[in-house]
Amino acid sequence: MRYWILGLSILLITGCKESKQTDQSTEIVISDTITLKDMVLNDSLIANDSLIVVDREKGNQSLKREVLKSLPDDRLKLQELLISKSYFKEEDQYVLDFKYPLLNEQLDPGYKVFNDFIKDHYVDIQGTEAQILEDKDWLCDTLNANNYRERRRVDYKVYQSMEGLLSLVFYRENYYSGAMHSSYYFDCINFDLKHHAFMNYDDVFTMNSEEELFATVNQVLLGSIESGDHYFDCWELSLGDFNEYKDNFVIGNDFIEFYFDDCVICPAYTGTFSIEIPKDRIRDILKME
Repeated sequence: MRYWILGLSILLITGCKESKQTDQSTEIVISDTITLKDMVLNDSLIANDSLIVVDREKGNQSLKREVLKSLPDDRLKLQELLISKSYFKEEDQYVLDFKYPLLNEQLDPGYKVFNDFIKDHYVDIQGTEAQILEDKDWLCDTLNANNYRERRRVDYKVYQSMEGLLSLVFYRENYYSGAMHSSYYFDCINFDLKHHAFMNYDDVFTMNSEEELFATVNQVLLGSIESGDHYFDCWELSLGDFNEYKDNFVIGNDFIEFYFDDCVICPAYTGTFSIEIPKDRIRDILKME
């Protein structure tokens, strides 16, 4: 019995780690999960364990959304600078629920650079609708596909740790037809308000500092795992994943926080999607304070 359980656990964790790359890989994980369930239907104990994992994931998806919404940010103090926008559309086959900020171009016409980027990358209504309908058409069982209403949600948090710098994290919640739960993706933006320019890793950290910062991120992550903190069930970050997400950070007053999509550092059900690094630990590789 214990060999079945061990094998199942390894396959589930492996599938979770492989699901981070694309939407297609998410579908593969769903398929793998169904296959595993079919394999162990004759073993009631293992089947029950599988259902416990599924129930835990479902329960923590709504919890994750509430945690994200409740995170404090600087939206209120930036009311003059930010114009909060929203878009909601409900159709038979899908729901779109987008919340996003634009910068007040009356304060500075140069903010149009930021606004155009947001509209093109996060508020592509027609593109999103076309993709959903294309995915629906791809399913052979169109009647069954219409029973599952897809959802696309976008929301954000905004921070200003210093004059002239704006940091935002967009979190996208996508629910796909037939999936057990939603998938979460995070995009971080750091914008230089004075020069109307987007900032990336090389603008904030010194040249060739990736390996040092990668080691520090893993030290913080593994330290939390070993201490039994909320990073339970998580695993060490790979250098390849770090390089892929190294631009995905926001800058706080005394920390820099890196964000990762579901299953990059932890299973989705843990709700762990970011690692906060104190500036004091990386001050030697910071270009800015």
